[in-house]
Amino acid sequence: MLATATGWTIAASEPTPALVPATSAPPAHREAAAACERAAQETLRDTRGAAAPATFSAPPTVLPGAADAVEITLRGAGRLRTAANGTQSFSYSCTYDTRAATVTGVVLRDAGAPARTPPPSSVEPDLSHLSPVACESAAASALKQRWPNVTELSFTADTRQLSQDSSGIAHLRGQGRARPSMRDPATYFNYECQIDARNGRVLGLRLAD
Repeated sequence: MLATATGWTIAASEPTPALVPATSAPPAHREAAAACERAAQETLRDTRGAAAPATFSAPPTVLPGAADAVEITLRGAGRLRTAANGTQSFSYSCTYDTRAATVTGVVLRDAGAPARTPPPSSVEPDLSHLSPVACESAAASALKQRWPNVTELSFTADTRQLSQDSSGIAHLRGQGRARPSMRDPATYFNYECQIDARNGRVLGLRLAD
């Protein structure tokens, strides 16, 4: 059931930080890498009904942060065999609590899946600066603020719809799935981003359950 949509949340663009290989990091980071791969595998089974295990391209990399931070964020990628005997690439990010030695959140994204045809618009969307990753990252951040204990987040690539108006503002819409906490059932959500088509900057985000 859809609830009332939230207001617009401003999301500022930030430069992409350099990544640190988890295999060359301290032991706690190597443990985090293994835990994150297990969590990603479990999330794939829960959300995609995956019978075959996923294969990971390489150990996840650690996003730089404060040296004394309790939580660290890792990013990785892999491939999953589909029901049609094909393969689907995916990427994931994972938050790991080093003090509790526990994964606190996983975000999955499909890679290379064809998007649905966008609805008719007055202007053909300029795709040169538009990336779904920026919009979905903003949505993930907003959902984590709404549900601090969220344990699962995934975005469905084939629900993406893109349109652009004559003022140069693009609108990216899509759907995803989240589990607000370990005690809550999974719920579906809709998101819409306003994006400056000239530079790909996310100007606003709206969420609806």
